[in-house]
Amino acid sequence: MPSLGHGERSLKGWTTLQRDASGMDFSAPETADDFAQSVIATICHASVTAGVGRRTFERCMRALEFGSTSRMAFRHPAKASAIDQIWSEREQLFHNYTVSPDKLRFLSTLPGIGPVTKHALARRLGLHAEMSRKAVA
Repeated sequence: MPSLGHGERSLKGWTTLQRDASGMDFSAPETADDFAQSVIATICHASVTAGVGRRTFERCMRALEFGSTSRMAFRHPAKASAIDQIWSEREQLFHNYTVSPDKLRFLSTLPGIGPVTKHALARRLGLHAEMSRKAVA
């Protein structure tokens, strides 16, 4: 039987975290690359099955690694454009995210992230777990 546990999968230098069925949250990104990959993975997983999202993410990252546009891997032109922008501006976006006093609001300003996907991204970035810990303390 396949494992449903919290797993980490490395693919050509990028790390994709897979959320388990128990609802375990992801952790906060440590680098601009981690941050951008989390945003890109969220965009790739929006409105598709987990398998389709994972394959789309892997193809997008492969295209970006080769200096190409994610449009080579993603048929949705607006999402591909958002992914390209996030990847090219990842250092500045990560800095803005880390200094933002309202991180959830900041996430909604990112290209390709809407009112629903910002919550999925917040979980992926560990924000919901962080907010829960603050509420308890």
